[in-house]
Amino acid sequence: MKPRRQTLVIACYLLLLGVGGALLADTAWKSVTQYQSDYAIEADLPSGAALTSRLVLVVLDGIRVDAAAGMPELQALAEVGSSGVAITELPSLSNPGRATLSTGAGPEVHGVTNNSRFSPPLVDSIFSIAQEKGLPVAVYGSYFWKRAFGDYIDDERVFSFDKELGPSPNVDRLIEWQTEICAEMVPTLSGIESGLIIAGLTATDEAGHDFGGESDEYREVVAAVDACLGLIVEALDTDETTFLVIADHGHIHRRGQGGHGGSEPEVVLTPLVLAGRGIARSSGWTARQLDVAPTISGLLGLPLPANSQGEVLWQALELTEAERVALAQRADEQRAVVRSAMPDREVLQADGRRSRMLVGLLWAVWFLAAILGSFWASPDRRAGLAAAVGFHLAGYFALYWAFGLGYSLSDVVREEYLNWFFLRNATAAAVALLLAKRLFRVDVLSFAVVVTSIFGCRVAWVWYDSGLLMGRLMLDLDQGFMAYMDLLHNLAVAVTAVIVALVASRATARVPTP
Repeated sequence: MKPRRQTLVIACYLLLLGVGGALLADTAWKSVTQYQSDYAIEADLPSGAALTSRLVLVVLDGIRVDAAAGMPELQALAEVGSSGVAITELPSLSNPGRATLSTGAGPEVHGVTNNSRFSPPLVDSIFSIAQEKGLPVAVYGSYFWKRAFGDYIDDERVFSFDKELGPSPNVDRLIEWQTEICAEMVPTLSGIESGLIIAGLTATDEAGHDFGGESDEYREVVAAVDACLGLIVEALDTDETTFLVIADHGHIHRRGQGGHGGSEPEVVLTPLVLAGRGIARSSGWTARQLDVAPTISGLLGLPLPANSQGEVLWQALELTEAERVALAQRADEQRAVVRSAMPDREVLQADGRRSRMLVGLLWAVWFLAAILGSFWASPDRRAGLAAAVGFHLAGYFALYWAFGLGYSLSDVVREEYLNWFFLRNATAAAVALLLAKRLFRVDVLSFAVVVTSIFGCRVAWVWYDSGLLMGRLMLDLDQGFMAYMDLLHNLAVAVTAVIVALVASRATARVPTP
């Protein structure tokens, strides 16, 4: 093949690889954000005897387990009740977590897979069941509750922190805002004598994002939230009230900022405390976010949510033998419904890997062949090409770290920063390529083929192992996010290499022939 034609073919290949990968990344992202669950189960499950007449669910937004240990009001509640650690579902974002707390199901079942999704879950929730059984429901918290469950809520007041009310980040304004909300919330909640009450305290999430989960500023706002919790408990604490306090997620701490969404321990491990009517004294146990909805249903005597994948928190409940047997029978009936109506997760995972194996293997073979072919075509420049590839990888990952990037949703810090996050990744890839090309003076197109093929092999592995498109199972978001970043890396490398080759070709064409 003539050099000019060969150059054109390689350039077209790189552009197709880069653009095709970007389209795949976009499709993969939309498969998560636009996911529609088809898991809704219709079942007539039995009610039971109520163990409490008023249950107050307090959702602490963005509270880490270590921060909870320094909350005196929360710890005082734990001392007279039951306390442990709850594991969130993934993604560890607020709206998916709130939907899980309400349904007992994970995101692949209730369908709320990201913070931009406010569509009402199609599965049963503690809200829909309470309304059906005539139990009063009141919610004071973020807009998610209204948008997702507004049809089932009798009394609702929603609020969110308005960054325009003061310069950001501003700890004093956050504390002032949370105090104002608390002053409005507490007397109103105390006037609701029975039913299900949700109280959301959200200032800590704002502080976590702005300052990080280990910062002094975050702890100051945690103290304000803890004080509000104490006021709620003081105002509503009666012999007929049960409190359940949990965080929807935690926060990382990196370079003076926080974030969540990933699987880091400081994000997915959250405090969980129960106290009051029907609660035994116990501590040190581990539960799941999935367990909250069936436990609330058991305490209020409601049917357990049909799609619930969680368990009743038996270790936290104070039950007579008759009450325990009756609730266990109801839980067994609900679990039987789930087993009969929902596919086995492990079977779906195994079937998915088998169906993806051939395509993943073909991708891997193709990319390996492209790497070998690039080295084979330049026998006198193999050492330089290898050195350039090594430099690019080292340079890219160094810039990746320097730009504050990572293979976790938590590293994005805030959802509104997502595009800027992706742009920094593309910039790191392009800069690393240009530096390597300048230092080693290799053929930029062959160099780009090798680099994109290396990252392509990793994407091929993710495709096989966990998939890139969400079907009936939640994707492995850590692996999926890594593949997404790799595909954007390849787009930046491909486009940059083609531009450099085109500029070099034109410069060569302008040089006069002697």
